[in-house]
Amino acid sequence: ETAGSECELDIILYTKGAISAAPRWRTTRQQTSSGSGVCRPAVETKTDAGMATPRYRPGTTNRITVTSVRENACTYNTDTPEALRRFWIEVIAAQPDHESDKESVVVVMMNTRLRPYAWHRVSLGTVSESHCHPREVFRPVLAAGAYGFALIHNHPSGDASPSQADEAITRRINEAAALLQLRLIDHVIIGEPAPGRSPYFSFKEAGLLA
Repeated sequence: ETAGSECELDIILYTKGAISAAPRWRTTRQQTSSGSGVCRPAVETKTDAGMATPRYRPGTTNRITVTSVRENACTYNTDTPEALRRFWIEVIAAQPDHESDKESVVVVMMNTRLRPYAWHRVSLGTVSESHCHPREVFRPVLAAGAYGFALIHNHPSGDASPSQADEAITRRINEAAALLQLRLIDHVIIGEPAPGRSPYFSFKEAGLLA
């Protein structure tokens, strides 16, 4: 981690077939032969087009490490909805593979000073919905050793009002975070500014997060 920066990360991701010339995610895996005890390093990469189920060879064990794949400047805390919206605009929406016409759910990991040092795209959906399972939210949070985290997702329609599904998943994740002694800082929905409506919705500001 570099001072004044944050990074995109991921953990256990694999590919079948050809490797992209510019892979977006990478994980280093060290395989150990149970027979000889000889270790050899191996790098496996996943492209967005080639998703595969993790496969392990019989008689081997795998060491999994977390690897940063992209670094961006970030010199501010993300403990307010305005700052999280700024993070979305300056970091998430600026990624070369960002698709603004689809719902995208992102988890932002923070240290004890609530400074974002890593983020992960949990899911990429359609123009009107994106599936978000708590397991996929907490996987990078736990792997990154975060003190707290925030969820951000966009509504391509421009209306940041939360749906019933948004409210339900936020409650589930907040309850799970409490059990894990993690702090859910906020869940912010990103919309578009327009007369009579806010460009974002904050569950914390609305009093829906304890």
